[in-house]
Amino acid sequence: MFSAFSKVTTGIDKTGELSKILDALAKKQVYVGIPEGSERPEDDGQPITNAQLLYAHTHGIRQKVMRDEMNPKVESGEMTYSKAYQMWIQANGSPLWRSPPRPVIEPAIEHHKEAIAKQLRKVSEVALDGRDPEAELHKAGLMGQNFARDWFTNPANGWPPNSPITEERKGSDKPLIDTGELRKAITYVVK
Repeated sequence: MFSAFSKVTTGIDKTGELSKILDALAKKQVYVGIPEGSERPEDDGQPITNAQLLYAHTHGIRQKVMRDEMNPKVESGEMTYSKAYQMWIQANGSPLWRSPPRPVIEPAIEHHKEAIAKQLRKVSEVALDGRDPEAELHKAGLMGQNFARDWFTNPANGWPPNSPITEERKGSDKPLIDTGELRKAITYVVK
């Protein structure tokens, strides 16, 4: 004798709901950096913002004489840089630069990408459970902010020490830490 059992289950198709959750999550962004326009302290007397200052330290600074000579040629199209050369200079600096590149945000995030990825997985899990992921997104942003701020003193940053002239003026061979204002200006935004 032969007997067969079959089990039939019915369910509700939740692919539409899942699609809405994923679409909403995809519209969220976490930015780590210095928002343009964030001012430096009033008593600093500097004509540039912290965002501009961090950009300069990320990419290095050319001497004024060199900038004055090159800018008209670059702007007119007479002189161009290949993208590969631009990337190499940004990553490695140049003997012609007064200040070597000391990038902060990208290498700090890269150095801690596993921890950030773990937090972003939590964001996804919370969203897929049908809960609001906003708090977890803020945790991810705070992690990125703190990793970037800590990068200034992290030996893994590989930054060259201050030049002897700068060391004499600031009293330290450690770059970018004399006042701490640039480091404190790094924040995050969830949009």
